Amino acid sequence: MNAELTISHLGRVSQATVKGSDAELKRLRNALLLKDFVIAVEDENRLELRRRAYLSQDDWPMRVSIRRDGNQFEIRYFHYIPWAWIVSFVIMMLLLLPVAGIARPLLVVGLALVAAALAIYQQKFDCRPDARFWQQQPRQRWGETMERLLREAFG
Repeated sequence: MNAELTISHLGRVSQATVKGSDAELKRLRNALLLKDFVIAVEDENRLELRRRAYLSQDDWPMRVSIRRDGNQFEIRYFHYIPWAWIVSFVIMMLLLLPVAGIARPLLVVGLALVAAALAIYQQKFDCRPDARFWQQQPRQRWGETMERLLREAFG
């Protein structure tokens, strides 16, 4: 079966649509499991996988969500900043900055709040091939990897 794969990068999420069968879905699922993903949710029409961060290898956490409608598959994948990281940053900011002995603590607190607000606002990142700025190389690398895995599974 030579399925037509369509990939679009929507800013926060990359989305692929393809027609396929149970066997092809199982091939994609197994390929993702070999890439250190773990299954978060699996039922008849939905499969969600997560991959933890490997910061020493410049890899951020990633999620893959697969929804099925008959033989049509919608696959969404993205890197993200975990809520635990954001909450930990805010707690550290509130606990450590007041006793850090910084000359202008109000300015530092303001900058830290801006950083936390940006992390909350832009929590998800797509895997586009022309990604720039935030996590450029991992996003490009995973975009290529996901496209290759999808082509191998549904090709």
